[in-house]
Order: sequence, then structure tokens, then C-alpha cells
Amino acid sequence: MSGNSSNTDQELTSLLQKGDQQAIARILEKYGDALYGSIYQMVQSEAIAKDLMQDACVKIWKNGSSYDPNKGRLFTWILRIARNTALDKIRTEKFQRQQTSESIEQTVSNAVAHSEEMQIQDVGLQQVISRLDEKYRVIIDLIYLQGYTQKEATEALNIPLGTVKSRVKIAIRELRTLLNDCTLPIFIVMTILTIIEILLK
Repeated sequence: MSGNSSNTDQELTSLLQKGDQQAIARILEKYGDALYGSIYQMVQSEAIAKDLMQDACVKIWKNGSSYDPNKGRLFTWILRIARNTALDKIRTEKFQRQQTSESIEQTVSNAVAHSEEMQIQDVGLQQVISRLDEKYRVIIDLIYLQGYTQKEATEALNIPLGTVKSRVKIAIRELRTLLNDCTLPIFIVMTILTIIEILLK
């Protein structure tokens, strides 16, 4: 499910809105790893994450005609569907019975943070990201969490596009450096990889 630069969002949107059978496969080629990483971080189970990926794909397919490119990026739209799908699962009694009371509270807290507030709330992840300079954390917040394009980030920060591109490049380099820390939990590693993939797009 690695990225495919030949699949532009415009092409994917066209396929999705026309109900083309290639739409989901090509969306997964470009965004599949990022979607899976986000879902896995919320449920902490490979088996459940894979099932939820399938559910999310069905929802994306069924609701494709309702996506409006003028209201936000395609990735932001499908990521919200994926996260909401995971959040619905986490809130079910069956899922909660499988967890300890402590893990339920933490999982729901993290899930709500990612699906509803779109902020980095996990303490461990916060500590890792806090190692970056503030200007790079701001870039990550805008592009990864809020779904801004680099051009939109330029307008939001009132800085040149070249500066945004430079900060994105450095943020990616710094995040890759963080991955050398072998003590990081797997879900944090996966989240960092997800952030890097989104910044590269």
C-alpha cells in the first residue's frame, strides 16, 4: 500500500465520484499505509485494524459522491472516515469487554483526540514530537492534523512557500532521526511513519 505519485487527488476524486471500481484500489495505493497506521494506533490490534480498514473502504466507496473537493482535501476526508470507523468500534461493548478498564480509558481518550479534536494527545507521542523545534511542530500540526496543503500552510503562517517546503523537508529529516530511538513503542513509530508519508505528498 505504498504511495503512488501518479494518482493525483483530482484523478482519484473523479474515479470515486463516478463509481469506478478502480477508485478504492488506487486510493489505497496512495493513502493505504497512512490510513492503516492511524486506525492501528487507535485500536492497537492488527486483526481489528485490518477489519476496520475494510469497513472504512466500504464507507468511502458508498459516500464517494458526497465528497466535495472545495471543502477540503481528499485525504482529510477519507482519514476522518477511517478514524470515525475506528472510534465507533472502540465504543462498542464487545470491544470494551476485551480491554482492561485502564486500557479502555486510554484507548477511547486517544481515539476521541484523533477523530474529533484532530490533535496529538498521546503523552508519549507528545514527548517525541516535542523534541522538534516549534516551527517544525507547527508544520506537522497544519499538514498532518489539520489537512492543510503546503500552499494553505503558507497563507496560514504568512511565510513564503519556499520556507514551508524547507521546513517540511527538515521536519521529515528530524522525524526520521527520531525513528532511530529503539525504545519507542510501535504505535508511535507507526504514527511517525504516517506523518512522514503525509508530509511527503
